[in-house]
Amino acid sequence: MPTKPSKPHDEFFKATFGRLDIALDYLQNMLPATLQQDLDLSKLERVNGSFVSPALQEYFSDVVYQSPLKIGKQSVVLSFIFEHKSKPEPRPHLQLLRYMLDAWTEQLHQNNKKLNPIIPILVYHGKQGWKKRDFDSYFGNKLPASILPFLPRFDYIFTHVTDMSDEQILELGTGLLINTFLMLKHIHDPDFIMQNAELIFINLTEPNSQQDFIVLVLAYFYKNSQLAKEKIHRFIQKLPKTLNKTAMSTYDMILAEGIKIGIEEERQRIEEEMRQLEEESRQRVNKAILYLYQIDQKTLEEIALILSKDLAYVETVISKSEEENIADN
Repeated sequence: MPTKPSKPHDEFFKATFGRLDIALDYLQNMLPATLQQDLDLSKLERVNGSFVSPALQEYFSDVVYQSPLKIGKQSVVLSFIFEHKSKPEPRPHLQLLRYMLDAWTEQLHQNNKKLNPIIPILVYHGKQGWKKRDFDSYFGNKLPASILPFLPRFDYIFTHVTDMSDEQILELGTGLLINTFLMLKHIHDPDFIMQNAELIFINLTEPNSQQDFIVLVLAYFYKNSQLAKEKIHRFIQKLPKTLNKTAMSTYDMILAEGIKIGIEEERQRIEEEMRQLEEESRQRVNKAILYLYQIDQKTLEEIALILSKDLAYVETVISKSEEENIADN
């Protein structure tokens, strides 16, 4: 299954919703009660890989889980899908339908005798509002009932994190889902995070708090805030002592990673410039070879001597030029 190039928001989404405890917390809070009654979420498990095809990488990335039904042997796929775009997608059903078709095709390739239902869970943290509507509304005015059986009819679970109040998020409990949502909501406003660290890191200031998750949240903030070093240091100093050391070491790690990336980008830039210079030099030599041969009527041996080039190279340039002339005529 294809993978998507990493981006800071994408990385954070996959790292957080890739945790079973956060995924389970979301499902227990956000799924309709009737659906929860039918799913055995105590047996929820992560499915490796992704169903996002190259055609859909522009739109979203996913984290996939599977849960058996309480009755029978059938399982249901629960796909957490992260909307990449900062603006609402006007017709998400089209992308979701393609996503589900790709997922079912993958199931068939795995020799599944029967397909597993898919519940798409769309998570969006853009600033603009998102109006959820039915698929048949895409077709304009109200359609007659006779047409509806010929249209795909499916729904999706939708969470617009930015549209949730902090109070609504805090009502979700004491798990790491609330920290995940708070960071996703406020990542566009780094000053708010700096001034309200006690909210962002609520329930995480105890000595036995999960350090790996704290590092994840801090790294996400550092990578997206683009704040001056002095501001970051002031932010770190204001954090509770239990977070201070972790925050500093995480910042040092991000800085080192940035330096490494910068060095690699500079190396690639220099290599590209060298390739361009070499190509320009090669083209100038080729033009000189053709000029000496066609205009000055020099022999191949004389050209090779004048330009300090191998005779074989001179022969190749002239031969290729003559072949191209024949093809053009």
